[in-house]
Amino acid sequence: MKLPDDPFILELLPEFLDDWLDKLENEYPKLYSINDSESLYRMAHTIKGSSYQFGFQELGDLGIEMMNQIENKDWLGLEQNKDLFRNKLLEIKNYISSK
Repeated sequence: MKLPDDPFILELLPEFLDDWLDKLENEYPKLYSINDSESLYRMAHTIKGSSYQFGFQELGDLGIEMMNQIENKDWLGLEQNKDLFRNKLLEIKNYISSK
């Protein structure tokens, strides 16, 4: 697994992971249950931007896919990509913990 080289980014990485895992557990289900497209779109847009800032191209690309799914009301696809995003975050977190 390739992690960012920047020591400052590496220092912030655990907070990034924990913050997104918390949002996916607490905020996302509420927004999804009421199909709040606007708030879900903002969340996906932030997933995209923050993931790219941390050097995680694949996660940023997932954010773009999620934005498109929200626009197209593809709720099943959105749910699948949310799970994929969460699993990738956990994979990174476990990798960091093992080092």
